[in-house]
Amino acid sequence: MKKPKFLLLVTIIASILLCSSCVSDVDFDQAENILPTPVFEASLIFSNLEGPSFVDDVTQDEVLILTDTTRLEYINSDFFVDQLAKTELTFEFTNSIDRNFNIDLVFVTDADEQRYLAQIDVPSGQHDAPIEVTSSFLIEEPELSTFEEATKLIYRITLPASTNPIDATTLGSLKLESKATFYFEL
Repeated sequence: MKKPKFLLLVTIIASILLCSSCVSDVDFDQAENILPTPVFEASLIFSNLEGPSFVDDVTQDEVLILTDTTRLEYINSDFFVDQLAKTELTFEFTNSIDRNFNIDLVFVTDADEQRYLAQIDVPSGQHDAPIEVTSSFLIEEPELSTFEEATKLIYRITLPASTNPIDATTLGSLKLESKATFYFEL
């Protein structure tokens, strides 16, 4: 006898709760104020240079400056120039060579005119205890306008003077992973 009364009571309470739920008005005009802001991530450059990469094959002397150039066709495309709101560049170095490195990442035009420069100092590491360095650069106006003119990235590694030169038997590597995050306003 008590079971049917309990079920009746639970049914009545559930019905009251279902019928008295809160409803608020929805303003569909708010949708006009929403601006899509897509984000695009792209890998910039990757390198993994072993210790002997910093030694000249012929003279066996330490190479004090290494450079590499990468084309960046997409940065100055019409879509990027018209819609780009800001850019964040992230560079992650892992150094397991017992040597400091000065890194220049130079964004230039086809005529090699500099448009943006990112400089990073990477301290020496050890073969069994690498040093990790992460550097981020946020590019917004007014720098963004000149950055968008870049078509190439020059990656330049300079070895500062040291009493511990790199030779063909030097262990370790200098590794770089990088990405660019582009924020758009449509």
